[in-house]
Amino acid sequence: MKIATLGPQGTFSHEAVLKYDKKAKILFVDTLRDVFDYVEKNKADLGIVPIENSVAGTIGQTLDYLMQFKLKINAEEILPISHNLVGLGGIDDIKILYIHPQTYEQCELFIRKNFQNVGIVQTSSNGKSAEIISKSKDKKIASIIPKIAVEIYGLKILKKDVQDNRFNVTRFLVIAKDDGKKTGYDRTSIAVYPQIDRPGLLYEILGQFAKRKINLTKIESRPSKGKLGDYIFYIDFEGHKSEKNAAEALKKLEEKVFVTVLGSYPRKY
Repeated sequence: MKIATLGPQGTFSHEAVLKYDKKAKILFVDTLRDVFDYVEKNKADLGIVPIENSVAGTIGQTLDYLMQFKLKINAEEILPISHNLVGLGGIDDIKILYIHPQTYEQCELFIRKNFQNVGIVQTSSNGKSAEIISKSKDKKIASIIPKIAVEIYGLKILKKDVQDNRFNVTRFLVIAKDDGKKTGYDRTSIAVYPQIDRPGLLYEILGQFAKRKINLTKIESRPSKGKLGDYIFYIDFEGHKSEKNAAEALKKLEEKVFVTVLGSYPRKY
């Protein structure tokens, strides 16, 4: 089994792959788009990408690529997030902090409290942050990275668990050519593109689920990449698309708006 994910090694994506399948051959790629591209072109059997964090919110790029590529969500994985401050010197020596933007968002209060006069340099991934520190001898630089990166790059932890919220978790999606099999404890993700806005439109969309007692676990809007004010609604709901009530709701929606089923898959919460 070959699984593509965001690299280099030492990212939370790396950790999510190991949680999903410890025996998989991991293909580390440079961008989220590359993950989708590898699966689409059969360079990898599966891809694992972050979709949302309980603190920082949704990964917009992942939503965009779910629409752009003809792939399906096959499964999901939930990963508790622990951030660790690492460096070559002491905490008082730190003058520059190399950090991934998502990590910064999840540790912002800690950073503001302890590093008001420290320069922030954004990196492309947590693995890259760790790599920069490991290749340097400068005691003035530091980073905040996951434990897996600490172990891989042999770095010194200056302070553990510096995330602002101890209930910090990230949800990952497993993407493939096909949906997941029906288990009886499933989730379906769809994208709804109204194309024409009108009063009561969102009420009509949500009503199709409410009248069938289908529980929505997520709804948010994302620009369609077209004209200003033109949006796509991303909706997650409990149940498999093949279930009678779900199939009925989707059929009714398709009569009014453009619907893309992004996948039905076993849910973890």
